[in-house]
Amino acid sequence: MKKCISYYVAALVGKAMIHGMHLMKRNGTNLPGEVALKLCPQLLSQFQMPKNVIVVTGTNGKTTVTNLIGNALKKRGDTLITNPFGGNVDTGIASLLLANSNLNGTLYADTLLLEMDERSAERILPYVQPDYLICTNLQRDSMKRNAHAEFIFEFLNRNIPKKTILISNADDLISSALVPEQPHIYFGVALLPNEVPTNDSLVCDIVNCPKCGTRLQFQFRHYNHIGQAVCPKCGFCNKKADYQVTAVEDCTATILHNGKEEHYPIPNDRITDIYNSAAVIAFLRTYGLSEQETTACMQGSEIVKSRYDTLTSHGKPVYISLAKGQNPIACSAACDFVRKESGKKAVILILEDFYDRRRTSENIAWIYETDFEFLKQDNIVQIIVGGKRAMDYLVRLLIAGIDRNRIVCCASETETVQYLQWDKFDKLMILYDLYNTESLAQIKQQLQEVAEA
Repeated sequence: MKKCISYYVAALVGKAMIHGMHLMKRNGTNLPGEVALKLCPQLLSQFQMPKNVIVVTGTNGKTTVTNLIGNALKKRGDTLITNPFGGNVDTGIASLLLANSNLNGTLYADTLLLEMDERSAERILPYVQPDYLICTNLQRDSMKRNAHAEFIFEFLNRNIPKKTILISNADDLISSALVPEQPHIYFGVALLPNEVPTNDSLVCDIVNCPKCGTRLQFQFRHYNHIGQAVCPKCGFCNKKADYQVTAVEDCTATILHNGKEEHYPIPNDRITDIYNSAAVIAFLRTYGLSEQETTACMQGSEIVKSRYDTLTSHGKPVYISLAKGQNPIACSAACDFVRKESGKKAVILILEDFYDRRRTSENIAWIYETDFEFLKQDNIVQIIVGGKRAMDYLVRLLIAGIDRNRIVCCASETETVQYLQWDKFDKLMILYDLYNTESLAQIKQQLQEVAEA
């Protein structure tokens, strides 16, 4: 491919910036790509894509799925370029490609695995031309940025290349409808033994049949609108899953595929991560791995600690879960995880979006779509909210019907640990926003220091 002059200028400047930022021990995730794209707006089209291009997108779960696929392919011995820690918009991906290619735009690997922000589809998909696109789900997200699920659906639908094979969520009536004329492999999760479905969410992102407008009848919902539904008038319903999880026990998933049961190790048994694991397994099998190879690649897999982590303090388990501020579905799923855990629990909420606040002002409308009602449980004995918006969360928790005597508010996220009444609970659950990692790190340090004292 003949390159334009602006490409070489952009590539030289971008590579120099990446090298300079590395020397200064700074993370060059987006800035070099941002500058390079200004110098050459068609930069992404100038790279020579490798033999295999895989893109992971969706509202929730894409970072986890990208990491699990990346780890599996590395175990298999594939040479891989990927962005497991962010930079999932066009500027970040431009930086990644500049850092992993020669001046002529040829990448140093046989496989490119990208996590892609779904809102960025039109700036990425037409240029990288993925062979496979894994879409975890499409759900309500940041109101001011993503509007609504149908808006994001259209971004993806009109930009998916015709060559692309989709790995789709059969239990998501929105994302499973993407480019219906193209090949799909569907994954899903049946109503699991002893599972209590979550049919009481405030938000269900698809209520009426997209074919005839009749109200859908849900047989069950795992969370939000993810589940099984049918239209009583025209018969519209979910796609049939090619890989369906039918049971999970001791972090081993039983998957029904072509009428045969297959068994795979998965990182944990939270419903959201069961879906993430099902997406990964469906992709790996479609990619050509045998059942035995997929099992070996999934063995010992872990959820990246920025999404889910555990530790022990005061001899009691502490569960730390990303709740993704301004994302009512992800935060509701985290609250549902809390309510379904057994034993007496204390909950710490640190959900302020510092990243957003630096640029504009934090929009709190999303908290009224979040199922904080899930925290109204007799066995949740303390809820401690930290941060400048603690009183806003107090109002929301009171609207949810939670006893005021169980709620503590403090001005700083890092003060929350001081208010824990350790003798009253068996487990501590911490829900945090993605951009509160510094506060979370200090809280974890306090918990570990207490444990060592």
